Amino acid sequence: MIIFVTSLNITQLKADDYTDAMLKAMKKMGDAADKNDKAAMLKVRGDFERILQLKKNEWMVNYYLGFLDYMLSRTAAEEKNNDDVKKYTESAISLFDKCTDVNDQFADAYIMKMAAQGNRWQYEPNKMNDIIAKTQEAKDIAMKLEPENPRYYLVDGYMTFYTPESFGGGVDKAQPMFEKAWEYSKTYKPKDETYPNWGSDQAAGMVAMCYIQNGKLDEAKKWIDMALEVKPESGFIKGFVMTEYEKAKK
Repeated sequence: MIIFVTSLNITQLKADDYTDAMLKAMKKMGDAADKNDKAAMLKVRGDFERILQLKKNEWMVNYYLGFLDYMLSRTAAEEKNNDDVKKYTESAISLFDKCTDVNDQFADAYIMKMAAQGNRWQYEPNKMNDIIAKTQEAKDIAMKLEPENPRYYLVDGYMTFYTPESFGGGVDKAQPMFEKAWEYSKTYKPKDETYPNWGSDQAAGMVAMCYIQNGKLDEAKKWIDMALEVKPESGFIKGFVMTEYEKAKK
């Protein structure tokens, strides 16, 4: 495609504490998402809710709340809880809309709109035309705003990877997208430290997954090693990609 415990009691925070509070919450969010830890995601969601009360850069805080809700929708899908898939997906879409209503130049929010809109097929399969149209709209805006954003190619790659070949997707079409995400991750510089900068390990890991799917395990191992170089503690690599790699070796 993302636990140090701290208290974010709003009475202890002032406006100039915004950056410090955001960085702590972002760190916990990354750890929770990487481990796919539902309880930790819900806990850090509360941290971001409290940061909202600082009344500073609320559009950015809404992005991270939306990101967490999207991740919670994915967890709900794994649990086969369709009610929660819908609840968290709709919440994510609403939060990303709030974000772009204030800052319509923020490419990462449109990138996540792509993912969230695409998620709707799980509970609204009868609305595929609307889902496709809104996903494409977000995709076009994101590309126009930041054509070198690595997360654009990562999310597009994920969507393509999990789309059947008969519907225009598949491993072979997705792999160049992941490779491009990896290349752009080397040079992409966020505007400041509170902006999104995730995904480099996922990009390399998904290239490895493409090679695994095609039976090219030596190439897959190279990309696994590259992912671990940029993020040695990556739960995505160690908990998912390497498990698939070991299965393929047998």
